[in-house]
Amino acid sequence: MLVPDFPGLPEDGCTITFERDVALSREDAQFITWEHPLIRNGLDLILSGDTGSSTISLLKNKALPVGTLLVELVYVVEAQAPKQLQLNRFLPPTPVRMLLDKNGNNLAAQVEFETFNRQLSAVNRHTGSKLVNAVQQDVYAILQLGETQIEQSARALIDNARREADEKLSGELSRLEALRAVNPNIRDDELAAIDSNRQQVLESLNQAGWRLDALRLIVVTHQ
Repeated sequence: MLVPDFPGLPEDGCTITFERDVALSREDAQFITWEHPLIRNGLDLILSGDTGSSTISLLKNKALPVGTLLVELVYVVEAQAPKQLQLNRFLPPTPVRMLLDKNGNNLAAQVEFETFNRQLSAVNRHTGSKLVNAVQQDVYAILQLGETQIEQSARALIDNARREADEKLSGELSRLEALRAVNPNIRDDELAAIDSNRQQVLESLNQAGWRLDALRLIVVTHQ
């Protein structure tokens, strides 16, 4: 097994169905939707695990010299906060793809992911291990260049999210304050709660960061 246990799955397993009618007619079958704990736990397990987060591929392209190295990086920009703050309104976990050559040039804008992905071929474990050992130092150097570049992109996303949050939440507070002028039933604690929420959201966005989520090494071949 890839994982020791699956959160929410009984030891003896369970029967599932995607059809509501079937679930209603069978007590032993669980009706599964995207919101079911099994699905949510499964997605969390995949996203938080290391499996599939790094790989190596070959690119057959005679327009490039044999042995040319590219490193594809996927960073995730995100903020951690209590669910009630609903930070996903402003900054959901956002992937940032980079495709770097050995000089740190980012080719991601010129090389679309799906098209590029179809041109790549997998390598077996033995070949992959040899290739990784051969390009290890170059990869480390490219990763350093990637870390420098992602900071600018991530900061731009975070700053935009913070501006959007400040504008929206300040607007809500201003509207409620204006409404209070004609409706004395609006209490001070309501205004204080909205202002507190705004401050917590902005502080959480100030603490937002980024992490390297996936890495792919690409080596050019002519065979």
